[in-house]
Order: sequence, then C-alpha cells, then structure tokens
Amino acid sequence: MRKVFLISFLFLFGCTIEAPEKTTPPENQVPVPLSFDAGIINTKVPIVSVSGVPTVQIDGIQVLRQDVHKNSSPTWNTVSSVTTTASFFTTGSFIATPKQFYNSKQNQYAHFTAYYPGVNENAVATTLSNGVATFTITGQEDIISAPSASAQGNGNPIPVALTFSHKLSQVQIYIKAASAGAISAWGNITTVKATSPTVLTLNVSTQGLAQHATPAVTDLSTGKPSQALTTDFVSFGSILVYPGALTIKVASANVPEQTVTITPSITTVAGSAHRIDLTFTATAINFSATLTDWVTGTAGTGTVQ
Repeated sequence: MRKVFLISFLFLFGCTIEAPEKTTPPENQVPVPLSFDAGIINTKVPIVSVSGVPTVQIDGIQVLRQDVHKNSSPTWNTVSSVTTTASFFTTGSFIATPKQFYNSKQNQYAHFTAYYPGVNENAVATTLSNGVATFTITGQEDIISAPSASAQGNGNPIPVALTFSHKLSQVQIYIKAASAGAISAWGNITTVKATSPTVLTLNVSTQGLAQHATPAVTDLSTGKPSQALTTDFVSFGSILVYPGALTIKVASANVPEQTVTITPSITTVAGSAHRIDLTFTATAINFSATLTDWVTGTAGTGTVQ
C-alpha cells in the first residue's frame, strides 16, 4: 500500500468586512471598517485552492469576536454565540455579515477567531457553547479553524490576519483488480468505509479538536455509487476522518463487508491526505470431497395449490 502525506495550511487575504452592533462610535466620529487578510495555501484536502484563493466558494464560516483592553486577552471560553458569518470567494474576497468596525476606544482591541463548518452547514450539526464548538461529521466535510487574532487601533488600523488549519485527515481511496478473475470474483465494489469518531469538539481557545465526552464511532463511507473494478487504479472517493489509527472496510456485489489489513499500518494526521490503494485479488480455492450412499429418509407428503 502507498500513502501520500500532503500537509496543508490556510491563510486569510484581503477583504473588507464591517461591524458588531455593540461598538457604537461617538456622534462625530467616522467608524473605521475592519479588513481581514485571507487566503488558502497548498490545500489538498477537500477545501482546495489555487494561487491562494479557494476553487469553490466557502460559505458559513463562523467568526467570533471579543473586545477587551489592549493589555488583556480574550476569554473565548465565555462565548456561546457567533458574531458574524463569513464567505470566502474564489476572487479572494472575504466578506462577513454583519460588517465589523474597529472599537472606537483607543485602549480597546477587537479579537477574532473563526471556524468552519458553521451551524448546519453541509448537513453538519454544529453548536457553540462556552467557547467549544461541537460537530457531528459524516465523512464528507472539512473542519478548519483559526486561532485568535486582534484588530489593533483605528488611528493606524492593522488588518486582522486569521491563520486557518485543517483539523481532520483525508483518506483517499483508490481501487483496482489484480486480474480479470478478480473482477469476476468480486463484482462491483459497493462500499469503502473508514471507522472514525463522528461527534467532535473544538476548543476555540486552544484550537484542540477532540472526541466528545460521550463517544460516537461510526463507519464513514466515501459516498460513491457502486463501481466496477478495472486493472488500473481509479479513485473511489475520499473520507475525512478524525486523526488516529485507520481501519478500512470494503464490500462488493459478490462479497460481504470485511475489514482490510493496511500495510504498513497507518495513523492518520490532521491536515494530511493519505492515499490508500486497495488491490482486489482472486485467490484459488482447493477442494476435497467424499460421496456417501443414498439412505432412505422419512417419507412425507405435501399439497401444492
């Protein structure tokens, strides 16, 4: 088996978004809009980028805000609501609603942190309570998050620089038959699954992703329809899993589900894409046989209507 490790990180580049209702400037003072630096670099997990921008628009990014004294740090463990929801466009723009402004007080800095997916984005059930976001994944969503970054002063404004990282691992599945006999023996491949915890918690202060206190472990599928084998490797989709030991299960039209032995054994890593090549073989089976004489069994009758 081969494995490919592709470490990826995200950065945010240029866009203008504006502000929270809680920061009201004095009457004659013009509010200063916040700007966010944003971009994605070398992303090989489902959120994909070219030249620092996503190839597909990302909606439902959750942005949290706290305004504290410039010599203090935000206490994200007290936050249970989202300040704004952002979209990252293929043009490179990062736009949030409602708009954000710098705090009008010179000694107050606005701090931001962000994560994706948001509430019920891409069918992921997401909640936020006391600085902890809880996700229930299906294997087809990325989870990204950015640690706290500050927007300092409105005399000489400094853009907010959010640095996102991937929290899950991607398992890329490729399948092939070793021979024409294997194609016949297995029939179409119906499912490939990876076993993973599915209820996960993100601590927005530490940026640590963990299993929920009440564990839930599920076999997550690539979601691909039934596919015929060929003698060349072809993709059978991918699965996003919680980083850790990897267990793969397969099933086909002719063979019930079974667990595959991966060699060497793999521990998946957050932000990495692991390619798994599955080769299906037809193994010859040896037979032995004996023949016994017929014996007379109990007679019976029946009526067919």
